[in-house]
Amino acid sequence: MKQLEKRFANLVPEEKTPSEDRLVMLCDGVFAIAITLLVLDIGTKVSSSNIDNSLYTLIQPTISYLFTFLILTLYWRFHRNLMLVVQRLDRGFISLTFLFLAFIAFFPVPSKLLGNYGEHATVVVIYTLTLSGCGFSAFALWFYATGKHRLVSPDLPQAEINARTRWLLFTPLIYCASLLLLFVVPQDRPYFICFSWALIGFAERIVKSMYKRWLEKPVQELIHHQPKDQRRPAADSSAVHSENVPTTPESAEKQGR
Repeated sequence: MKQLEKRFANLVPEEKTPSEDRLVMLCDGVFAIAITLLVLDIGTKVSSSNIDNSLYTLIQPTISYLFTFLILTLYWRFHRNLMLVVQRLDRGFISLTFLFLAFIAFFPVPSKLLGNYGEHATVVVIYTLTLSGCGFSAFALWFYATGKHRLVSPDLPQAEINARTRWLLFTPLIYCASLLLLFVVPQDRPYFICFSWALIGFAERIVKSMYKRWLEKPVQELIHHQPKDQRRPAADSSAVHSENVPTTPESAEKQGR
């Protein structure tokens, strides 16, 4: 993530247009409100008559809050990096941004449901689908802005765009696939599938390390490899050109000498 931010920083224009600044401020405000709403109801059910049991009931809502807070911060960083490279706006991008913000603003609802009723599979499904919807909307934003360099600088490397696109699509697909674990985890603890999402970051690092160690060199050699009969077009063409040049009396006289 830090390397990606450094690369994007080199492509940031010196000044942003007022419309871009307004959109960024709107998004920051929605993120701030959503993060604040996550914590409002935690601790409201604590009773002084049975303080120990009341504090014990705060464990699950607190874990849900921390988990959702981490997710929102990751999506905020994604949107920040996206707006660094976006150089202009259009109606389609603004519409997709509002779709993305709709999921962000809705996050406090499934977060509280997961914290208070996480033992119900339906609640876990609602939370997972909200998370997946937010991921697909983030993918749509990135794909729309960077596709054919529609809204970004032409200097943005296509390799970076492709890598980020694949990962943004891969992440919500993993969230959806994790619902299959509901058939494996204990029925009274369906929220256990949430811990499988923590493996996504580790999986990314493992795949990258495996690619760099074993696959990067063969892939590069395969890309730049050319058959032997294709490596001599220049020499052959020059020879053919010289053979096809019509002879003039002067050139024939020189050849005779």
